[in-house]
Amino acid sequence: TASPWRPYWVTRTNVCSEAAGKNCSPRPPTNVNIPGMESETDPIIGALEDGGRILITRLQYLGDVILTLPVIDAIRARFPTAEIDYLCRPPAADLLRGDGRFSRVFDLQHDGKPGASFRLARRLRERRYAAVVDLYSNPRSAWLTRLTGSPMRIGADLRGRRLLYTHTVSVPIQVRSAMSHHMKFVEPLIGSVEPGKPALAPSEREIESARDLLEQLGIETRRPDGPRIGIHPGGKWEVKRWPAGEFAEMTRILKRDWNADVVAFSGPGDSAHTNKLREAAGDTVVILPELPVRSVAAVLSLLDGMVVSDGGVMHLSVAVGTPTVGIFGSAEPDIWFPYESFGPYAAAAIELECRPCHRHRCPLGHTDCLNRLTPEIVLGKLRDVLGRPGEWRGVSGSTDAVKENE
Repeated sequence: TASPWRPYWVTRTNVCSEAAGKNCSPRPPTNVNIPGMESETDPIIGALEDGGRILITRLQYLGDVILTLPVIDAIRARFPTAEIDYLCRPPAADLLRGDGRFSRVFDLQHDGKPGASFRLARRLRERRYAAVVDLYSNPRSAWLTRLTGSPMRIGADLRGRRLLYTHTVSVPIQVRSAMSHHMKFVEPLIGSVEPGKPALAPSEREIESARDLLEQLGIETRRPDGPRIGIHPGGKWEVKRWPAGEFAEMTRILKRDWNADVVAFSGPGDSAHTNKLREAAGDTVVILPELPVRSVAAVLSLLDGMVVSDGGVMHLSVAVGTPTVGIFGSAEPDIWFPYESFGPYAAAAIELECRPCHRHRCPLGHTDCLNRLTPEIVLGKLRDVLGRPGEWRGVSGSTDAVKENE
């Protein structure tokens, strides 16, 4: 099994451990290079070329779902007429419903209603998918994949789940980026493809609503004399939350030295962190009300820059094309922030002997990976992604050509 501090694909169940003294042969992954595979996949590929349906699953979390979008774009490029469905939980499901790349988005709710999973499985089975790709590969997603009845079910080669798939994937340990990891799952269908940047485009109507909201709060959306900077101090885990005091000090510097307007996002469960920021930052920051996820995307698209703790909003900011600085504590940016080669995106992190630990709580009790990250370091990264002060980008939002699904 995977260690508690590494992504599960870094430690595979089908790789034998010399340290454990096991004398066995690794089980080879089922992929496009296996002899005979071409004849097995030809009918599936033919069906998708003729407009068949494919289901992608990544049940949770928002950021993780956004990291799978390059898979969607690669499938669309290979099979332009195929119908692509997606299965995930809110708020990711709400984000994808407004995206024209998807025919249907299925919502796996935590509603606790008896038989809900079986009703969902029946709806999925009725879609008669040519292929299903389970990018999550936990027990629940594996069983839902199996119950679709699809003739091609791709998932991770994990103990207790591999028998539910027709094709299993073992990702080489050398693959670090989460996006590259996901691309390995669709190699049986499209071959080896390098991932692009995740892309999302709010609709014009959503952007206009976001512009109205900012102007109601006193944030000009057409400023020639200073940038509009967003921040998000929240986060589910303490090792992902840069202290509110550091965010507040950064906002004071942005206001004083950069003539910036600073807006702070707040999401579900963030109220305590938002209140700390409000107390510490005072009138140097405007706190936005809690917004639906697509409204968050639209506001992000109107900003000149974003400084955000590692989490879903960070990935959303990159996806809409806003220059973004992601703040990292216990996690590794090369896995979870594979964006720096695509444009004005940078990870802010410091080197410590104890990081990365990939824990949800600091095992040493000090969270120095975040507490010792100074506003000066973060502002240096922000300056890098923005360019020289005064050269702020326009206000048109993302130009990624993704139509809205009415």
